[in-house]
Amino acid sequence: MDDTSGSTRANTSEEPPAGMLSNQQPELERLRAELDAIDGRLLEDIRARVGVCVRIAEVKRRQSIPMMQPHRVGLVQTRAERFAQANGLSPEFLRRLYDVMIAETCRVEDDVIGPDGGPRRAMG
Repeated sequence: MDDTSGSTRANTSEEPPAGMLSNQQPELERLRAELDAIDGRLLEDIRARVGVCVRIAEVKRRQSIPMMQPHRVGLVQTRAERFAQANGLSPEFLRRLYDVMIAETCRVEDDVIGPDGGPRRAMG
C-alpha cells in the first residue's frame, strides 16, 4: 500500500485511522472508495461465475460429458487476450487471471461431477 501520510515511521496497519485521510486527502479517499466498490462487484461476479460453473457441472454429470473441455478453455483464454489487447491491458495478466479462475472452476466442477460421473458432494 502507499504511504499517504508522508510519515517515515512504520505503519503497522493497512489503513490509517478512520477520518485521517478525509481531512488530508479527500480525492485519494474518494478514489479508494471507488476502487472498493469495484472490488465488491468483482468478487460478486466471481461468486456468480463459480455458481454458473456448478450448474454446468450438473448438466455435464447428467449427460455424462467430461469435465475438461479444452476447446472451451481455449475460447475463454482467446477472448480474454483479445479484450486485453483492445483495452490496453496486459494479455499475460489476463491469461494468468483466467488460469487461476479456470483451475478453481475445474476443481469445483470435479467436486460436482465426482468420480465416474457420480456426485462427490456429501449430502447433509
